Amino acid sequence: MGEFDLLYYVIDAFTETKFGGNPAGIVIYENLNEEFMQKFAAEVRFSETAFIKKIDNKTFEIKFFTPTAQVDLCGHATVASFKALLDSHLIEDNNTYYMKTHAGTLSVQVNQSFIMMEQAEPKLGKIVDDYDYLSDLFKIDKSQIGDENFSLVPQAASTGLWDIMLPLKTKETLYSLNPDFKALAEYSKMNKVGGFHAFTLDTNNALAESRNFCPLYGIDEEAATGTSNGALTYYLFKNHVLNTFYQEYTFKQGYSMGRPSTIMTKLINKNNPRVMVGGHAVILTKGELY
Repeated sequence: MGEFDLLYYVIDAFTETKFGGNPAGIVIYENLNEEFMQKFAAEVRFSETAFIKKIDNKTFEIKFFTPTAQVDLCGHATVASFKALLDSHLIEDNNTYYMKTHAGTLSVQVNQSFIMMEQAEPKLGKIVDDYDYLSDLFKIDKSQIGDENFSLVPQAASTGLWDIMLPLKTKETLYSLNPDFKALAEYSKMNKVGGFHAFTLDTNNALAESRNFCPLYGIDEEAATGTSNGALTYYLFKNHVLNTFYQEYTFKQGYSMGRPSTIMTKLINKNNPRVMVGGHAVILTKGELY
């Protein structure tokens, strides 16, 4: 890279097919300020754009921006970032690396071009028990909130970013969600969460299928959300839906948007549980910025 050159990628993450998964903008830079980063993210308008700076051969600082704000961590943009680092020969396949983020320094495993990232410390937050409000917010019958086989309730969860996990009994209900985005953004701000991660266990070929809504950060709906599915994995672990460590779990997202995404997660460290989240990525285009 020349003194003023920036490598720029558009990469679809959590998919092996172009135009599937969730697109991210990726910029590999040597010297940029955060004002430029925010303006650039607003210009390209991906749900997240990641800015990568090499610290040493094993460590990279990554900053994540939505079109309207900087966020601490982003799963799909991390997967996309390490795909870009592989392509630009700044990292090698079949190795472990580290990324410095606002959510802490986290490990990233690259294995046969499959990228698996460690999540921040998992946490559960407050339970949301106002089902009347939730049913109005999402335009659904409140009897559809929950699960037929497990005792699941709406609750905040985080593995780096807070979201409210919203369990739904059927796939039909999940697909019918039509939220009031302005009210949802206000509710998210008031409750100090990024948004809602609605999900159902009523699905095939995956543990759960989800939809993610984050209008507070300028993202009405996202096709693949690594951090949210990481939080969902921990939420399901704490609710006894899953309990096996070091097993890969499959989550589907983006199908209702025509951008099918597959997110893999696994629990590690039985004594102090952490979550890994990963997937494939496909480069759509790359070039230089001046």
